[in-house]
Amino acid sequence: MYDVLIVGGGATGFFYGYQHRRKNSPEASGLKIAILERGKEVLTKVRVSGGGRCNVTHACFVPNDLVKFYPRGEKELRALFHQFCSGDTIEWFEKHGVELKIEEDGRMFPVSDSSQTIIDCFLNTTKKHKIDILTGQSVQSIFRSEDSWKVETNQQTFRCENLVMTTGSNPKIWEMLEKLGHTIIPPVPSLFTFNIKDKRIKDLMGVSAFASVKVKDSKLSASGPLLITHWGMSGPGILRLSAWGARELFDKNYQFILEVNWLNDATLEETENQLKELKLEHAKKVVGKNHLLISPTDCGKVWFWLLKFH
Repeated sequence: MYDVLIVGGGATGFFYGYQHRRKNSPEASGLKIAILERGKEVLTKVRVSGGGRCNVTHACFVPNDLVKFYPRGEKELRALFHQFCSGDTIEWFEKHGVELKIEEDGRMFPVSDSSQTIIDCFLNTTKKHKIDILTGQSVQSIFRSEDSWKVETNQQTFRCENLVMTTGSNPKIWEMLEKLGHTIIPPVPSLFTFNIKDKRIKDLMGVSAFASVKVKDSKLSASGPLLITHWGMSGPGILRLSAWGARELFDKNYQFILEVNWLNDATLEETENQLKELKLEHAKKVVGKNHLLISPTDCGKVWFWLLKFH
């Protein structure tokens, strides 16, 4: 019998286990707390986040400003951020021996540049506070009795007084929660790349540039690094657009026209001056296939380059 059973061995589950223990101390010192994880390892998403470096938080310390970076849930997140925001996150990790650094774009990583630092921090903290970590436990059913919860996994049956769900995007768990009376909003894909079949970018795989992107006939727009891939476009700008437009793009059945402004915020005059400089610097160079060719006689006729992709 556990006092608290946490289903989901990710960062949220680990952090909650520690916070529950600390918040209820010294009364919580005798509580039995366990984290159930269906996989063989815990914190697997932490390991790969931020390209293996783990982008822990963002250097934005005002709750009302921070919520604007989230596509959905602004109202709910504002209340939470007033209780625990980026500054509190930094302080928490510093107290547990992890120093963070701020990069130019505001993202914050451990100074070690390794997600293992964050994983070790969570594992050491749970061990210190005697929180059980049970892996290979795939939840099959959840039942509520008068005084406790019964959780059946593929290995055994657990009972607990308090049940905490931190499973993330697990449709099987959503179905169980729905049967218990919770309302589940149908999920849609987010943070995805765009599949674009267009001969103009076919041979440009690997090319990256800062650009502005917009979905035609909508208010969806974003800017940032854009990467041309073997099957379309990716990069922070595209991922940001897909995150903010997740439901609208779903309603369009992912069929839409994407407008790409390669000049981003530069004016035509600024771009013309840059091209004139390039003309003087590289006047005798031959531009090969798949490159934009500006001849000396056309250099004064620079037009806004806007590509539209289906």
